[in-house]
This record gives sequence, C-alpha cells and structure tokens, in this order.
Amino acid sequence: MAYDFSNAGRVESEGSGAGRFLTFEAVEARLVDAVRLCWRMPGGHWPFASDGPWHLIQKDWWDWDARDEKPIPRDPLSRLEMEERDEAVAWLRLIPDDRDRRLVVLAVTQLAKGGDRARVSWVKLLRPIGKTHGADGLRMRYGRVLGALTVRINAVRG
Repeated sequence: MAYDFSNAGRVESEGSGAGRFLTFEAVEARLVDAVRLCWRMPGGHWPFASDGPWHLIQKDWWDWDARDEKPIPRDPLSRLEMEERDEAVAWLRLIPDDRDRRLVVLAVTQLAKGGDRARVSWVKLLRPIGKTHGADGLRMRYGRVLGALTVRINAVRG
C-alpha cells in the first residue's frame, strides 16, 4: 500500500478558506505578489531636484513627442490587495533570524523582477548577504527557511 505524504492532495481536498493549508509554492507566490504590490504603492519621495523651481515647469500639448516616455499607470490598490500584501509581509515576522529574513526578501524580490520565467540567481545574492562563495548553500538555506515559514503559517492559520 502506497501512502501519499504530499501536501498537494490535502490542499485540493481542503478547499478554500481560512482552514486551507498552504504549500511551499503558495507561500512563495504570495510573497512574490506582495513584493509586486509594494512596488505599486506611491514612493512618497519627490522625484526632482530641490534646488530649482521645478514645480513651475509644465509641458504643453505641443511639447509632447512620440519619443517621450509615458509614465506607467499605477492603479491604486484595492482593499483586498492591501490585506493580502499586509498578511504576506506579516508572515516575514515569523522568521526569527534577521539574516534569514533578509535572504527570503532578496530572493522573492528577484523572483518578482523576473516575470513568469523567474529564477533566483543565488550567485548574485552572495554579495548582499555578505558571502564570497556558497551559492548552493544559500539555495538550500532559503528552502529550509521558507519550509519552516510554511509550517509556522499553517500552524498560525490552523
């Protein structure tokens, strides 16, 4: 008799709602979505130099050129998106070590930048983490930290 110890079948059978167990991939995807939602928030800083009367400069309709960059439209976040973002960011507090939390944030930020075919370049994370070698070690550490985080999240949601 073969037993299926994977969490995938359990998630399928549990349905949706507060009692649903989250998988490693679901937690990672929610953290990546939270990063993307944070990017959609207004920056809160003045984008121009503060040494001139830049607020007086205006572009009239005849000044526009086809080569001008058009700003990316930013839709405001809905209440549901803000709740999902805040919940995912709060999950990071469940990681007890600051270095592990930093590793998770750097990795999911790389995943958020990558789009659909996103992969983490562990070699590029060595310097921000303060290491010179050991990319495979970072990858394995990330897996352990995110796995433990998934267990903690499911215990809290329980």
